[in-house]
Amino acid sequence: MRVWIIGDNFGFPNGSGATARVHGFARALQAAGAEVRVVCLTPTEVVGRRSLNTDAAGVHDGIPFEYACGTTTLPGGLIERRLLRVRSALRSWWSARRARPDVVIATAQTLSGLLLPWLVARAVGAACVLDASELPSGFVADGPKRAAHRRIYARLARRLDGILVVSSYLERYFGEHTRAPMLRVPILVEMERFPARAPLRNQIVYAGNLAHPEEITSLLHAFAAVARDDPNAQLQVIGDDSNSNALVRYPALAAELGVGARVEFCGAVDRETVTQRVGAAGVLALPRPATPWAEAGLSTKLAEYLATARPVVVTAVGDIPLYLEDRVSAYLVAPDDADAFVAALRDALTDPTRAEAVGARGRDAAERHFEVAVHGPRLLAFFESLR
Repeated sequence: MRVWIIGDNFGFPNGSGATARVHGFARALQAAGAEVRVVCLTPTEVVGRRSLNTDAAGVHDGIPFEYACGTTTLPGGLIERRLLRVRSALRSWWSARRARPDVVIATAQTLSGLLLPWLVARAVGAACVLDASELPSGFVADGPKRAAHRRIYARLARRLDGILVVSSYLERYFGEHTRAPMLRVPILVEMERFPARAPLRNQIVYAGNLAHPEEITSLLHAFAAVARDDPNAQLQVIGDDSNSNALVRYPALAAELGVGARVEFCGAVDRETVTQRVGAAGVLALPRPATPWAEAGLSTKLAEYLATARPVVVTAVGDIPLYLEDRVSAYLVAPDDADAFVAALRDALTDPTRAEAVGARGRDAAERHFEVAVHGPRLLAFFESLR
């Protein structure tokens, strides 16, 4: 079976959540015997920032990929960007006509991002399957324009051949708008990418997209509380947000909280570096808020955290409690309970024997629920049913 993964909201091979999910799908399908290709519709790199993705086409980790627009860097002018979109559409259509994929997976949360993969699939007679890993763009926004956007998105969703949902929340949401077959596929991880490493006991690590201010702000406040009692505690924040001044705003907040010298902001780094740094952490933190966005999603970095066998402190939002048990496979905290999150971080830092046991059982949970080899055959069987 030939499967194309097409989208406009991720960079490949390096990027944050969406990239990791695409990589997980590709590896799962390849392990099950499928032929996979990744197609990025839009550039992800911004002039003036460090570029992680520099090749417009190639093979990464055995996965062929291409930027259909022909470049990884966004041009500065609006007209140039529009022309790139046209070029991307034409090249995607032409390449698909030659390769004839059986299935097109659309990784898109916007109407424009979903429309082109759907048209490409229809042009070559392929099944079009949406990967719904978060709420569609504009779901929680008000106004007539957003409402119209959601109505059109839902109408297009009814024409899909299938939907992959990451959570029970999205299963219910799309069940209200379409009768397309659905398969719940949680977050994915390749366990072998995370070999055992010697941990830095006092190091708390967060890795992800810094576009979520609720997470980063609450993390910095929690760390400031921990740091008052633990002079050796350190925090490492890995990631960036290309659409904001995150690497200016958050260091300023850390300084304001009195922990600026003990927080390292690493910026965006490649996938291998992320793997190394989370694997060497003493504790891994993920303070997700109680919002519709967090309820609907399931962060890929949680699977990668668990795969390291390091203790994970995470808020029990959305489907997370379906897979993890408090003080058994992770330290689960009620969302938006700042004091409880601080207490869990302290427990993980001050009782390393218990933390190590929790981390080991967390890795077992990741292997049972999130390992790519578990889901590859499920995906292929689902695609075969659509054909």
